[in-house]
This record gives sequence, structure tokens and C-alpha cells, in this order.
Amino acid sequence: MAQPVAVLEAHGKHAQRALFTPDGETLVTCGQDGAIRLWKVPSFEPDGAFEGHGACVNTLSFSPDGRTLASGSSDGTARIWSFPGGRELDLLEGQVAAAVSPAGGFATISAKARAVLWDANYDEVATLPLLDRRLFSLAFTSDGAALLVAGTERVHRVDVKGKAKTGEYDGHRTAVASMSLSADGTLLATTGAEGTLRLRRLDGGAELFAVPVGRSGVLQTALSPDGARVAVAVDFGVQLRSASDGALLETLEVPIKGVYGLGFSPDGRLLANAGADGRVRVWEV
Repeated sequence: MAQPVAVLEAHGKHAQRALFTPDGETLVTCGQDGAIRLWKVPSFEPDGAFEGHGACVNTLSFSPDGRTLASGSSDGTARIWSFPGGRELDLLEGQVAAAVSPAGGFATISAKARAVLWDANYDEVATLPLLDRRLFSLAFTSDGAALLVAGTERVHRVDVKGKAKTGEYDGHRTAVASMSLSADGTLLATTGAEGTLRLRRLDGGAELFAVPVGRSGVLQTALSPDGARVAVAVDFGVQLRSASDGALLETLEVPIKGVYGLGFSPDGRLLANAGADGRVRVWEV
């Protein structure tokens, strides 16, 4: 059975997310202790922490150059940080999730389940019309022209310039538990709370496959940088599946039920997962 190359005592309580910097030199994690922690790669020694959130930090998002980090928290704030210095550049009140646009600017999910667009100066550009009963996550396309927002049963596509919804990707019967984009921006992986993994092309929305993952769990996803594999977090493990047909390639067994956020290193060699025991495990895949 495969063993992790590092197990980090990261957040005491639940660790929620694990994300490598765009240059692959740092692993960034967050969790219920309200901290954002930095770890050197490949030694995984502690390399500092960003403090400021008063509750669980649930989302992390980097700018393409790795110099800006956005975080979203259950304390009802999104924060924008300089990286790696950790200076707080702005505090966005009433927001619970945040994503950085490759074209500059940001998007957030508000505490009232509305998607909000912000410019590079942290000024609000628009609060979008109500997209869904609940919103779970958001991500920009690789060119920053569109914002994808995961809701119930579907992912909503919003034109950033026009500030309006232009389409949707459906297929899930319940909440869209997770979504992730390939590095080249051509593929979208989603999971639904009903236990299905779907992969589709963003250009035209053609679905490549839909497969049951066969286990319950939080069902967070990550696409490998080369777009060849999809990682899915399930109870007591992480599944590695083929991005061509969804076939199960390997299961990394984790000795806890709650397996949360996943992140591939930029070279695709390492995969980090956050867990309900407060630890972050790093695997060579």
C-alpha cells in the first residue's frame, strides 16, 4: 500500500485545503484554526503562517504569478494577501469564498449566496443576480473571461465583462460538491453529492464521461497539470482516476473518514490532501 512521503501536523483541528504555489516551491494549507500555513518543498518544513481570520479558512486561490493569495473564511470575510510576505492587502466583509482572476481582479461568494465581482483595486464591480439557492465554489477560466460558479445540480457560467450568466453545465442531481479546471483551461471536473464524477470540455460543454466513485465523502477534486488524471477525495482515501474514461487507477488509503481539499504540484509529481485529523498528507504520485 502506498505511503505518504510527508505527514504534516498542520492545523490541530480539521485541515481544509492544500494548495501548491504556481512555482511549486511552497505548499500552502488552511483549516479550522483560522491560520494559513506555509511549508517548504520538498522538505515540508514550516515556513511561516498568515494570521487574521477568526474562524475556519475554507478556500485558497493564487494569482498566476504567485504574488497574490485570496482566502475565504467562515468568519464572513475574504482576505487578499501579498505572497510570500503575508501582508494583508484588503479585507472584503460579508464574503465566505474567494478566487483570483488570471486577468486581474477577484470573485467572491457572499454570505447571502451571491457571486460578487471585484476589480484589481478591491472595489466591487457587480453583485450578480441570484444564480442558485446555494453556491458552493467558484473558479475563473484560464483567460479570466468567464467565472464558473458551482450550485445545486449545475455549474453556472458567467461572462465577466458582461456581468451576466451565459450558460450552465448540468447533470448532477444534488449539490455540486466540487469542481476543478485543468491547467490549460480545457477540462472541467465536477462531483455531485450523489457520488458521481463528471468530466467535460469547457469549449462546447461536451461531457466526456460520468462515473460513480463508489464511496461517499466530501468528494473534492483536482486535475493533474497534464490533464491526464483526476483525484477525488472519498471517505478513507483519495482515488486517482483516468481523465480519458474515469477508470480507477489507484486508491491512496487515508486512515480517517474526512478527506478534504486536494492539490497537485505544478509538475504533477506530488499530491497533497487535507484531512479531518488536522493533518496534511503529501503523496508521490
